[in-house]
Amino acid sequence: MSFPADEPVGRGSALYRRGVGFFKATDKDAIARRAGAAALIIRVASAGLAYVAQVVFARLMGQFEYGVFAYTWVWFLVFSAVATLGFGDSPVRYIAQLRERGETAYLRGFLRFAALVITVASVAFAALLVVVLPIADRFIDHAYLMPMALMAISIPFACLQSFFEGVGRSYNWTLPALLPVYIIRHGLLLAIMAGAVALGVEATAVNAFICLVLTMVLSIAYQATAILRRLRHVVDPGPTAYRSKEWLRGSSPFAVLYGAQHLSSFADVLVLSFFVSPAEIAIYFAATRIMQVVNLVPYAATVGTAHLFSASFTRGDYTDLQRLVRHVVVTNFIIAAIAVGILFAVGDWLLGMFGQGFEAGYLPLVILGAGVLARVAAGPVEDMLNMTGHGGVSAWTYIGAVVVNVALSLILIGPFGLNGAAFAAAVSLVLKSLLMSIAVRRRLGVRTSIVSAALTWFSALGTRESHLRTPAE
Repeated sequence: MSFPADEPVGRGSALYRRGVGFFKATDKDAIARRAGAAALIIRVASAGLAYVAQVVFARLMGQFEYGVFAYTWVWFLVFSAVATLGFGDSPVRYIAQLRERGETAYLRGFLRFAALVITVASVAFAALLVVVLPIADRFIDHAYLMPMALMAISIPFACLQSFFEGVGRSYNWTLPALLPVYIIRHGLLLAIMAGAVALGVEATAVNAFICLVLTMVLSIAYQATAILRRLRHVVDPGPTAYRSKEWLRGSSPFAVLYGAQHLSSFADVLVLSFFVSPAEIAIYFAATRIMQVVNLVPYAATVGTAHLFSASFTRGDYTDLQRLVRHVVVTNFIIAAIAVGILFAVGDWLLGMFGQGFEAGYLPLVILGAGVLARVAAGPVEDMLNMTGHGGVSAWTYIGAVVVNVALSLILIGPFGLNGAAFAAAVSLVLKSLLMSIAVRRRLGVRTSIVSAALTWFSALGTRESHLRTPAE
């Protein structure tokens, strides 16, 4: 029996064609889906590798030293975001715009200008941090000082990695953009630290950050080589043009935004340091690390679609913008809900892997999970604002979230301990997501939440059923 070539041959054939189309299609949506899928795979692997690394570090160091390491690591994330002056993330916006407009000379100028700014700014920031650390001795435990000095040395490397990641994401070079940051960094740090301890080096936070410096040097060397080699094939040599003031003005909100984002995510950890010992910080930090599995879901969508938001906005195609947003929020919410359910089911076991006593972090884990799920339900609000020239709104919203998080933490940690810190973090996350969703609707006329996506779907389904029931005239 034969079948027409253009007709499906059963469900298996349709699935096969979809699979082939996923890998071979060349339209922008297909490329974005593949980039998002690759990013999700990398982030899932990264979450697993980071979890293993944190478990090994906790078991090697013990709760006190691991708590010192966790506290310093949080500041590493915050400072690395701020010291880029926003040029770690603005390439996703500006490269997409300049390519869409065909402004190749300005594209060359932006790449050079961004790399120069991020290098100078990050080195200056790291040097300033080392200078002020002796003053900080009055406000923080002495055990944190040397790890923070070593952390400062790593900041310029982390900032350059952010820049190359942004460039790679703009061109959908997912592997060289993300692999060094999320796989190689964690893997090398784990391997170098474990190797050092096996050779007799003491497992302390100080030695862990010495290992981090070496890890950053090796990972940035690979990433820079891979990205620059690809750039030479897509950006031909030629004249350069600059819009320095515009780029500085447009990039700076990213620095405020992502610095505030990390502060918002970890303000509870930082405030905890004034109330509890490093050992208790270690328990809470372990819960936040497990919850990173859910946080990777919206990030994967960001990799595949953020530059598409920018391109659609530049063309003035709001219909395409709404369609992209609806697809992202539905996909993200389904995956995030499944991930949260699994983590709730096995949370005790995952925490127990860190060592005895870490099971005390289960209730904070549940509270944090509810907040993260609410964030995903709000949709890709940050990307929408950042990629359409409203990064300042995102930045101010995050600053407000930090204030709320700190205020609630100061009120709740005393009577409720780790649970109070988790509740403060969850409330600030929900408030921030709600405010950003409202801002997107007012400024762009785009609805981002899972509720609006569901209402649209039900409305379309009802319309289709109405047509099916109406007799043909």
